[in-house]
Amino acid sequence: MDDNKQWIPMPRFLLRKDAINQLTKPFLIKDKKILEIGFGAGEMLRWFYQKGGVVEGVDFSEAAREVTSNRLNAEEVRNIKIHSGFNSLKKESYDMVCAFEVLEHIEDDKSAINQWIEYLKPGGSLIISVPAHMSKWCQNDDWAGHIKRYEKNEFHELIDENAIIETIWNYGYPFIILLDRLLERLRKKSNDKSLSVIEKTQKSGVDRSNKFIYKLLSNHVVLYPAYLLQRIFFGCDLGSGYLIHVKKTITK
Repeated sequence: MDDNKQWIPMPRFLLRKDAINQLTKPFLIKDKKILEIGFGAGEMLRWFYQKGGVVEGVDFSEAAREVTSNRLNAEEVRNIKIHSGFNSLKKESYDMVCAFEVLEHIEDDKSAINQWIEYLKPGGSLIISVPAHMSKWCQNDDWAGHIKRYEKNEFHELIDENAIIETIWNYGYPFIILLDRLLERLRKKSNDKSLSVIEKTQKSGVDRSNKFIYKLLSNHVVLYPAYLLQRIFFGCDLGSGYLIHVKKTITK
């Protein structure tokens, strides 16, 4: 599992992480119960834990659970609770539920997102990210096992009356344009068409190439100008990823 310990965050992941950081700055994370659905290699589990959250994660992928267990240190393993399914989770138990790059893998996305909301306490926050714009469909979507990409006006139709959308950001622009072109060229060479959508989904969060270009781009120093630029365009619809904050209503 040495390769898993050397898991490299992709530039897109780091752009999304910066957007998540900006979105959650006003939140009080310390001592809050946080659940991440589809945690992949566990990087965001660790991030929320380092911010003082009481963190749990659920992922159906055995590979994801194994990679995460090998990447977390001894303290994190003791304190971050990992689930293989939803049966052990209690509804209305979490202050925040997160699902980053998960919804686009699910056929019945409306049922999924409203199931996630059920795990929130009243007033709790659901934070999700999804790829944006079907017009940007590419080899990378096939490689990752995506079913669809989203348009901004779709989200209000997905959410039931027990929640409201607080924020929709479109992240990544303008750097993402060059990044998408690069990924498209690389994925044409690495896309395994023999794998099923489920198999592609299970490996997409943990499978990382050690190509030099990824190592070069995947660090905060190189990407810092891209972070600053994307923040200017969060309110525009120019990037290729959405970050959405949904708040569960407080019933009287």
